[in-house]
Amino acid sequence: MKRFFLITTLFCCVSIAEAQKISISLHNELNLQTLLITPVSGRYLIVTEYGNFSLSPNQIIYVSRAGDSVMVRDMASHYGTWKRVSIVGQTDKDVIRINSITPSAPARIYDDNLGFYVDFNRLMAINIVDVDKYISGVVDAESGPNADIEFYKAQALLARTYALGHMDKHTDEGFNLCDQVHCQVYKGKSVRNPDILKATQATTDEVIVDANGDLITGAFHANCGGQTANSDDVWITSYPYLVSVVDPYCKNKPSSSWEVRIPIEKWREFLIEKGVAAETMSPDSFVFASKKRATHYEVGGAKIPTSDIRTYFNLRSSFFSADIVSNSVRIKGKGYGHGVGLCQDGAMQMAKKGISYPEIIKHYFKGVSVTHHTKVNGYDDDANIIDFDQ
Repeated sequence: MKRFFLITTLFCCVSIAEAQKISISLHNELNLQTLLITPVSGRYLIVTEYGNFSLSPNQIIYVSRAGDSVMVRDMASHYGTWKRVSIVGQTDKDVIRINSITPSAPARIYDDNLGFYVDFNRLMAINIVDVDKYISGVVDAESGPNADIEFYKAQALLARTYALGHMDKHTDEGFNLCDQVHCQVYKGKSVRNPDILKATQATTDEVIVDANGDLITGAFHANCGGQTANSDDVWITSYPYLVSVVDPYCKNKPSSSWEVRIPIEKWREFLIEKGVAAETMSPDSFVFASKKRATHYEVGGAKIPTSDIRTYFNLRSSFFSADIVSNSVRIKGKGYGHGVGLCQDGAMQMAKKGISYPEIIKHYFKGVSVTHHTKVNGYDDDANIIDFDQ
């Protein structure tokens, strides 16, 4: 295990406040070619290997791919073309806006610094950002703006635990993590609720470990429908701390129950694909009752994973029952998501009731502890450096 924080340096030895930062590839799903960049607050420099340029507040510049190099210009002039370019904040309140022009994408704002280079036939845009600011952005994107602070603390721990466990995920590509579901959803600066950043800073350096002192897999989902799922019922890997728990807190929420109807013939087609001789079976044979989470749907001598049914029919969850109504199979479901780990609706209700974030974590993850990241097994005090000058 490498040290939690990957300190990312910028070339030309620009003087910035020392802080633990993480590097995130932005718009990692897009074939970026041209970006419009605008400082929002603070003070920024454009940093190149041949010199630096000051950026004025609200000044508009364009950063574009030019072959295997990066071209920088504004509305009136061409600054130059270099292999690598950084836009470096000089205060602790630096915020900058990025708007992808080619291809087109909505504008987003980011804290701290940016780095640019060309790789994979596209412009790479890297946010070099204070870790807690990154975590708060993830929590904002994954959780929404209307929860109590103890819930945000619990989500911050999950996001930080994931980041620590995956710091090497993209280091071969020159950054730590990307901004997609592949890593953690990150849409930039947390702006919708100031409690999100407060919660993140209140839990600075804290992570979740299992009984052996190893980082957990901090799974979460929207709503469990009243009972979470065992990890090995959903995934191949079994984790002793990801076991099914009864959750009374998420009931009566919008995602706690749902209903869809599937034509019987489509249901028969699905069963036939699964090897069930459903052509002549009575519709009553398709009835399925599930008061607790069931891992399999038993019909015609076959046992079909409920997760397969969820995927095939694009259901909200695999926690459901089935009966017959008007020549259709009526699916009456509970919850939203895979059901493993923390139930967000339930955790929000626990926070509203005044339950603390360590208690929330321990309700959904059994036998775990909240600890400082230096207490994690294999902690290494030597920082792994990505040098943007290489």
